[in-house]
Amino acid sequence: MKKVTDLTPTELGSLAREAWSVAAQQALSAGQSITGSRDGRRIKYHPDGRIEDLGPVAELPKEGEVAVSSKSGRSVA
Repeated sequence: MKKVTDLTPTELGSLAREAWSVAAQQALSAGQSITGSRDGRRIKYHPDGRIEDLGPVAELPKEGEVAVSSKSGRSVA
């Protein structure tokens, strides 16, 4: 058996899809809703079979577009 660090991107993607599928089925069987994404849309799946479109998946900011603050937000007395 290969170590995770030895998997190709294709193998890793396949393993991740399988893991998500198993976890999703277990959650739905336990009566819990799950959220995922498909075709650029955020989707919520309910155990009763309903499917809810929650809107577009937010785009990640491009490199250099995020301002980083070094402040911790803590008060100093």
